Amino acid sequence: MVNRSPDEICYVLISPSEDEMWGDDWLGEEETIEPGDTRTFEVPAGTYDIKVETCGEATMATAWEVDDDLSLIVGDPKATVRLLVVNNSDTEICYVYISPSSAEEWGDDWMGSMESLPPGASRMFYVQPGVYDVQAADCDDNGLAEEYEVDLTDDTTWTIGD
Repeated sequence: MVNRSPDEICYVLISPSEDEMWGDDWLGEEETIEPGDTRTFEVPAGTYDIKVETCGEATMATAWEVDDDLSLIVGDPKATVRLLVVNNSDTEICYVYISPSSAEEWGDDWMGSMESLPPGASRMFYVQPGVYDVQAADCDDNGLAEEYEVDLTDDTTWTIGD
C-alpha cells in the first residue's frame, strides 16, 4: 500500500470477499501509514476486499475481489484538495460524480461499481485544485444532490441530507 494522499492512513480493513462485514483493522491501535510511506500486508491465499480509512474513519480507498499481489495507491500527489462527502440522508449513496465545471458530461462514477456510502458514513475524495460540478445519486442512479461551480481550491465538506 502506497500513501500518496495528504492524510495519514489509520485503518486498513482486509476481509475475505465472501464476508458480509469488514474484519479487523490490520494496522492495529498504534500503527499508521503517513503520507509518502508504504506498507506491505501479507495475507493468506484467497480473494479479499480492502477498505482504507482516515483517522476520522472516512473511507479513502477501496479494492474489491483482490486475489493476487496488488499495489494499492491511495491518493495522488497532484490531488491535494480534500472533498469529504458526508451522507446525512436516509438513502444509500452509490454514485458520486466529480467533474470539472468546464466538462460537458459528468464523467465516471468516483465510487466504483462495488462501493457505496450508507447513511451516516463519509467518504474522502482527493481532487486537483479547480472548479467542479458534483452530484450524488442513489443505487438506482437517481440524483440526490448536485452542486455546480464548486470552488475546490481548499478542503471542502459536502453534506448530503434529505
